[in-house]
Amino acid sequence: MKKLYLSLLATALLSVVLLSWLIDGIASNNDEHNDFNQQQALLSGMLSYLASYPAEQQRQQLATLNSHFNLNIGYAANSDLALPSPLRQQLYQEQGLTLADEEGLYLVRSTPQLADHHLTMRLPKPASSQHDLLLTVLFYCGFSLCMWLPLIPLTRRITTLANAATRFAKGKLDTRIASSRFSYTQQLERSFNSMAEQINALLAENKLMASSLSHDIRTPIACLRFGLDAVMDSEDEQSKQAYLTRMEKDLDTMESMLKSYLSFAALQQQNIELNYSRAELSPYLQEVGEQLLPQLGCIQVHIDCSHQLMVHADLHWLARCIQNILTNALRYANSQIVISAYTEAQQLHISIADDGPGVPTQERTAVLKPFYQSAKHRNQNGYGLGLAICHKVMLWHQGKLQVGSSAKLGGAQFTLILPM
Repeated sequence: MKKLYLSLLATALLSVVLLSWLIDGIASNNDEHNDFNQQQALLSGMLSYLASYPAEQQRQQLATLNSHFNLNIGYAANSDLALPSPLRQQLYQEQGLTLADEEGLYLVRSTPQLADHHLTMRLPKPASSQHDLLLTVLFYCGFSLCMWLPLIPLTRRITTLANAATRFAKGKLDTRIASSRFSYTQQLERSFNSMAEQINALLAENKLMASSLSHDIRTPIACLRFGLDAVMDSEDEQSKQAYLTRMEKDLDTMESMLKSYLSFAALQQQNIELNYSRAELSPYLQEVGEQLLPQLGCIQVHIDCSHQLMVHADLHWLARCIQNILTNALRYANSQIVISAYTEAQQLHISIADDGPGVPTQERTAVLKPFYQSAKHRNQNGYGLGLAICHKVMLWHQGKLQVGSSAKLGGAQFTLILPM
């Protein structure tokens, strides 16, 4: 919008200057200036003519000229003029005086030969005053037209945005607005495109969640159906108890699955407000790792982090992100996991590596998507949501999650990259 403000300001200033200059040129009438010079010349000639007559004959001669040439030149004593001394001296100069009264402007001039008298000549009213209203209307019309010109591209972009929103609302979810560096609404257009991308991603994930849930829940439902039929057909109490125990485990599996899916769905729809705080990274990682001690078993976890490093993030969500990756590493690691941290290019890198089988190169992007499970590890517990949550937490922090392989341990390596 800054570009729009500057354009409107520049247009307003330029249009005022140009229109004022144009209208002043129209309003200034050269004929009036010539008429004024002619009036001065006529009065000067009349003075020269009367100066050749005695004082007692000048009034009569002036009356004769007025009647003969249809003039209206007055003859009066200088004492009738209430003028200061400097202005009285100008009466005898060539240009004389131009005075004004309630009737308009008039010329006053005298010569020593008039014996303390002067001549007056009424000037015609300027004709331009009759066109003041027209010139005013022309000025405002021209100004409105000039201000409308920079608004033409704005209205076009707004129309484009409205049409794009209408198409998007009708189900054409691939609708986007092509950016233009000359547009006044670049920020609005980027916001629309970003909103469209987010809606597309949300719909795609919801569709994927629905299809994954319908696919994954079939197995426990089939087991429950089989167990129920077996209980109804069995007459042995011990067999019935075994079937009921198995059915209870299937129900627990379904409950865990639904809880995970609903938790992820709620996470997708929440407007998360991060609570940033600073903390020393080394003790923070120690505390996060201690929460997983019951799951370690024979796997050793090493933390390689300088005591001088600080982390600035939402510590709750970052801890959940690290725990998800550690839980995933514990599932595949053989004997050890290494957590390391370092800074690079004004970014904090937190790396979690294990000595497990690693993530195939062709799957390193897919594992960050929700509900994705590698074909080699589908028998493991989980629903493919842990890394998807980590990826989303990093996006909230304006960071990213990288998936690679550990050069030292040979297994998978997940790196959290946060801006410092």
